[in-house]
Amino acid sequence: MGSLDRAVLTGFICRLCSEMHRVVLHIYSEEGIRLSISEKISRYLSINVSRSDPLPKTICKICLDRLESQHKLVMVMEQAANILKRQRALQASIQRNDASDNANADADADDTSESPTP
Repeated sequence: MGSLDRAVLTGFICRLCSEMHRVVLHIYSEEGIRLSISEKISRYLSINVSRSDPLPKTICKICLDRLESQHKLVMVMEQAANILKRQRALQASIQRNDASDNANADADADDTSESPTP
């Protein structure tokens, strides 16, 4: 068996960059599951990893760091988008309330100007 075949079998090939590394993390190890590596690969890279496919189930530290950076970036952006949506909804609500208050004030002013003076 060639050294590349042995490396794939022993888990030293990164699934993402396909380079050999001395230190890798198994995607389905306890730590890999805790970090949701398979799900992040699927979500951010559109690569489906399954336990039964014949490709390596390991990821190198460089690719893991990049994947985690991507995840953090997306989380920050999603939080920012949610904050902006809430702020926009609050502003719209305030504007509706102001418009309603102004309409009520105008109606009250019309009512007082039309009432006869004794």
